[in-house]
Formats: sequence, structure tokens, C-alpha cells
Amino acid sequence: ISSIVNFSDETISERILNLSHSKGDIEAQVEGLILAMIDLDESKFEKIFNTAVINMGFEEAILPLMYPFFEKIGILWQIGAINPAQENFISNLLRQKLIVAIDGISNSLNGNSKSFLLFLPEGEHHELGLIYYHYIIRKHKHKVYYLGETLPMEGLKEISTLKNIHYIVTSITTAIPLSEVQAYIHTLSDYFKKSTIFLTGFMVKNINFQLPPNTFLIEDVNKLKEELDKIV
Repeated sequence: ISSIVNFSDETISERILNLSHSKGDIEAQVEGLILAMIDLDESKFEKIFNTAVINMGFEEAILPLMYPFFEKIGILWQIGAINPAQENFISNLLRQKLIVAIDGISNSLNGNSKSFLLFLPEGEHHELGLIYYHYIIRKHKHKVYYLGETLPMEGLKEISTLKNIHYIVTSITTAIPLSEVQAYIHTLSDYFKKSTIFLTGFMVKNINFQLPPNTFLIEDVNKLKEELDKIV
């Protein structure tokens, strides 16, 4: 992966053009997106992303294409091959795609519709995964209260008294002591005793303590879909 950053601008442009016509090779398209990010080229991103959506559909394109893409971005970040501007550039492009997709979903609730509260804890800023969860939940015809990133606990306490929330989805990815994670989860559980809480993110994979009875781990979006299918 690190060799990508050594390509000349001309070579990058040529490879992106070729990769944009690759309709079946996910790995090649992921590499193409990385090159588009490094080159800060929106039109090249659009070619690759839109080709994937046309061939697989929006929801089906996100998992095999964008998740590996952001995993590789993480590797490039660790070895110092990209900077925050490049990551923010590509993240905001995808964020726009997700928001447009959410807006395009008919907000038709039914008798089985439940209320979902989505947010990131204070200090958490990487919300792309949560926005995708918003999209999936809306497609299942549920009501979503999306509160975004870095939400203080005081705000959550107030929300718990204002709205009847059936489900909560939040993510903890920042590396903090497990004791702080445990304290946060138990406080959240106390505020929303009648809600079912779904936890996701890097830090929850390391949990070695007992969770409150209304709290469950969600490893990925497929697990969330399984839980949504159970709601009747």
C-alpha cells in the first residue's frame, strides 16, 4: 500500500482512469479510491463509487468497497503516508453520499416502527459508520433521532426525560481505559433503563466485563440487520 504514494501524478491519473472501468474487481476499486484520495480528485472518486453503486446497488456497495477502503486508510495513516486533509477530503465525499441516500428514503412509519437514538460519545468524531447505520435503520422504516458526534452525557440525560427511546446505537473507537468505557456504559444504561442499547466500535471488542442487561454488542452492520429483523 505504501508504494502508492510514490507514483507520479501522471501515473496516478492513468491508474485511476483504468480502475474506474473495473466493474468486478473490488480490490482494484479500493486501490483506486485510495489514489483518488491522495490526489484530492473528486471526479475520480465519483467515477469509481458510482460504477460500484450502478453494478451492486448503494447498500451493497458500501460493505465490500468502503469498509476495506477505510481499513486501508487506517494503515496508511499509521505509516504516515497520508495527512488529515486527504482523509477528511474523502470522508466528507462519502458523508455526502450517505446523507443524500438517507434523504431519499421515504419516511413512512408503520405499526412496527420503533424509535432509535444514534450518537457518538463526547470526544468521538468518526461518524461515517454511524451515518451508515442511520441509513440502514431508516430503510427498515424506524424513526431515527440522529444527534451526531461528540455528544456530552449531560445532553443524553436530558433526552432520556424528553423522548421515549426504544433503541440506542452508539460507537466507541477512541483508545481509552476500559474502566472509563465500563463507567460510560453503565451510566448510559442507568439513564435509559427502558431502552435497548447497541454498542459498536473498536473499543467494545476489548470488553472483558459484564454488560448491563439492556446492553448488547454489535460487531458490524450485518449483526445490526439481524437485530432489526427481529423487531416486530
